[in-house]
Amino acid sequence: MITQLPFEGRTAAGLLLAKNLTALKNAPDTIILALVRGGVVVGSALAKGLSLPMFPYIVRKLGHPSHREFALGAIAEGGATYLDETSMKLHGVEWGDMEEIIDEEMKELARRKTAYMIKGRPSLKGKTIILTDDGAATGSSLFAAIEDLREAGAKKIISAIPVCPPDAAVKIREKSDEAVILSVPEDFYAVGQFYEDFPQVSDEEVIEFLKS
Repeated sequence: MITQLPFEGRTAAGLLLAKNLTALKNAPDTIILALVRGGVVVGSALAKGLSLPMFPYIVRKLGHPSHREFALGAIAEGGATYLDETSMKLHGVEWGDMEEIIDEEMKELARRKTAYMIKGRPSLKGKTIILTDDGAATGSSLFAAIEDLREAGAKKIISAIPVCPPDAAVKIREKSDEAVILSVPEDFYAVGQFYEDFPQVSDEEVIEFLKS
């Protein structure tokens, strides 16, 4: 589905995703996992639209040693580590160069898991999982989470995101059982580019969404 951009905000994007997943409304053995932080806002709206439970899923991006904002991969709470070896090679980065960054992000991941798990999450084994975020630049965070969910025995993984570039969309569809991507613009340089309102989401805001 091609959606007119920009999205009004993360909540509006989540409601649009829900309209594309109506077959799963009140579906048994189905839960929404939202990547923290921005994905929790999208996931909250998606959960309300589909009358499904939503829980956080913690993933941390692994940045380039010299430019931490440039993601080369991600690590997920279950231990899965995804690194884009093609991108690493292109930028002269080896696995050993990432070890310190992985250790650092694992500590932050553990902190966030403790902070955000305010409701007990059920076993993922045998579940249909709708995995969502506010968008994907490279897909690294989704790929790490998908690997985790496969290991946890998820029955089916549906990636549901508002926007990503074409190359990421191809990989997301390959790695997911199904994928709902609202828009795949060619002129992509950042997720926030496609939102009218795209503020940073704080820990406190995440917790409030998870309580609702």
